[in-house]
Amino acid sequence: MMAPEDAFRLLADGLGKAGTPHALDHLVERLATIFEGDHVLIGKLLSDHASIRTVAFWSRGSLQPTSVYELAGTPCEHVLSDQVCEFSESVRQRFPHSSMLQELGVESYVGIPLRAPEGHLVGLLAVLSGHALNMADYAPEVLRIAAAQAGAEMARRAEEEKRRSSDYRIQQLIYWDSVTGLPNRRYFMERLEEACEQARLRDSCLGLLYLDLQRFRQINDTQGHEFGDLMLAEIAGRFGAQAEPGEFVARLGGDEFMVLLTDTRPAAMAHAIERYRNSLLPPIQLAERSFSVSASVGAALFPRDADTAQSLFQHASIALNHAKRDNSRTRFFNATMADELHQHEVLEVRFSEALSQGRLSLAFQPQFSLKTGKLIGAEALCRWHDDILGHVSPGVFIPLAEEHGLIRQLGEWVLDAACQQLQTWEHQGKPFPGRLCVNVSAQQMDDPRLAEHIQRIATRIPPGKLGLELTESGLMRNPEQTVRITRALCNAGFSLAIDDFGTGYSSLTYLKRFAADTLKIDMSFVKDMLKSSHDHAIVATIIAMAQTLGMLTVAEGVEEAEQAEALRALGCTGVQGFHFGRPVDGDTFAELWL
Repeated sequence: MMAPEDAFRLLADGLGKAGTPHALDHLVERLATIFEGDHVLIGKLLSDHASIRTVAFWSRGSLQPTSVYELAGTPCEHVLSDQVCEFSESVRQRFPHSSMLQELGVESYVGIPLRAPEGHLVGLLAVLSGHALNMADYAPEVLRIAAAQAGAEMARRAEEEKRRSSDYRIQQLIYWDSVTGLPNRRYFMERLEEACEQARLRDSCLGLLYLDLQRFRQINDTQGHEFGDLMLAEIAGRFGAQAEPGEFVARLGGDEFMVLLTDTRPAAMAHAIERYRNSLLPPIQLAERSFSVSASVGAALFPRDADTAQSLFQHASIALNHAKRDNSRTRFFNATMADELHQHEVLEVRFSEALSQGRLSLAFQPQFSLKTGKLIGAEALCRWHDDILGHVSPGVFIPLAEEHGLIRQLGEWVLDAACQQLQTWEHQGKPFPGRLCVNVSAQQMDDPRLAEHIQRIATRIPPGKLGLELTESGLMRNPEQTVRITRALCNAGFSLAIDDFGTGYSSLTYLKRFAADTLKIDMSFVKDMLKSSHDHAIVATIIAMAQTLGMLTVAEGVEEAEQAEALRALGCTGVQGFHFGRPVDGDTFAELWL
C-alpha cells in the first residue's frame, strides 16, 4: 500500500464527491488505487438478505455494469456479521462455490459491512485481488472511513428513491383515474390547454370528442358499483386500444370520457367517432353475463368552434347534450347551440327568481260529474308569465325545474298556493265542492318523507278538500316506497289520483296496492276514441278496470259533446276539458262555477 498521507489524501478526494450521482463510483476507483486491488465493489443488501446488487463496481481499471450476487458460500456472507473480514490468501479454495471469486480469479479479499447513520445494515464494501493484498496498519481505518461514507450515501439514495416513489404515487392520485388507469379530468384539462397553445402557434386544428355512455347508470345501479367499475375498466381498455397517434383518451368521471385529436379535420373526427363507437359494439362479458353499452358523442373543433381550451370543452359539452336528444346520438357543435344554451341559462335564472319571489300563479280547470253535471272538483295548474319572456309554457319550465333540482320547491309552492286559494274561496262565502287536485312530480316521490311534508303544508285545509295527482311513471320509480307514501296520505284523509293512466307501466300488481281512488284517463286516448277503435277499447278497458277495483275515473282533454256522451255511456265518472271549462284564475273560477 502507499504511504498513509497519500492514501488519506486520495480517500479525501474520493469522499469529496459525496451527494453526487457518481459519488460511489469515485470512491471505489480511489480505494482500488489505495489498496492496489484488482476489484473494489460496493453492494446493496437486497430485501431477501440473501443477495447483493452492486451499485459501484471497479474491476481491472474500469467501472462494471450492475450485477447481482448470491451471498451464500462467499466471504461476503461473513462480512454482514463481522466488522472487518479479511482473507489474505487462497480465498477461492476456501469458497469454491462462489462463482464471483472463480470468475474474477480472486486470491485475497477484505470486506466491511455498510450501515446507515441510524445503524441498520444496508450493504457491504469489498476489496478483492488476484494477488495477496499488502494491508498496512492504517488500512482498517481507511476502510471504516470509506464504509461510513458509503453507508451514508446509500441511505441518502434510499430516502431519495422513497421520496420519488411517494411523489410518483401522489402524481398518480392527482393525474390518473384509479378505476380505469386513464388520465383524469385534471390531467386532460392541462393537456388540452397545452394542445390549444401548440395548435395556435402551428396554425393547426384540434378536435374534441365528448363521450357519454348510455345505459351505464342503469347497469351500475342494478348490479352495484364494483360491477360498474369493472365495466368502466373494460370500456376504457377498448377506447385506449382505438387511440391512434395524436389521440389522447381520458376519463372525466362517472360514465363520461374525452378524446383529444391533434391536427385533425371534421372528416377525420367523424371517422374517429365511428371507431370509438364501434369499439362498444361487441357485448361486454362480465360475471358470465353479457351487457350492451353505447355512447352519445358531442364534438367541437378548435379554432373553428372555440378559441380557448375552456370554451372548446364547453362547446363539446353543449354538442353532447344535443346528441343525447338526437336519433343519431352524434352532434357537432354549431353557433345555434350556443344561442340555445344562452336562452336556456336566462330561462333558468329567471325561473329560479320567479319561484323564490312568488311570481308564479295558479290556474284552475273544473271537473264535472257526467252523471249529475255538477262541479266535483278542479285541477290546479301552475302558470308563469315573465316580464321579459312573456308567457312560458309549463312544458318548458317544469322540465327545467326537474333538471335543476327545483321541482320539489315548485311542488311545495303549488301545494301551499292551492291551500291558500281554498281558504280564500271559503272566506268569500263561496266554498269549494269536491276536491282541488295538485300534481306531484316523480322526483317528489323519491323523498321518503313526502307524506309528512304534504301534511305539514296542508294543515289548515280539511284533507278531504285536497287531492293529489301522481303519474304512473312517478309511482313506479320506487314502487315499495310509493306504497308506503300513498297509504300514509290516504290514512291522513287525502284523495289520490293516478294521472295519465295508460301511458306508463299500467302495473295491475301495484295498482291494487297503491292507495289511489281515481284513475285519470290520458287525453291522448280521449282525443281519438271516436275515430279509433283501438283508443276506444283502451278507454273502455280503463273504465271497466276502475269499476272493478272500486275506483273513480276522470277523462282529460274532453273537447266535444260527443266525447262526453261516449264516456258517459262507458260509465266514466267525471270529465275535464275545454268543452266544460278552460283553466282560469281563482277569482274567475269563483264567478263562473262557485
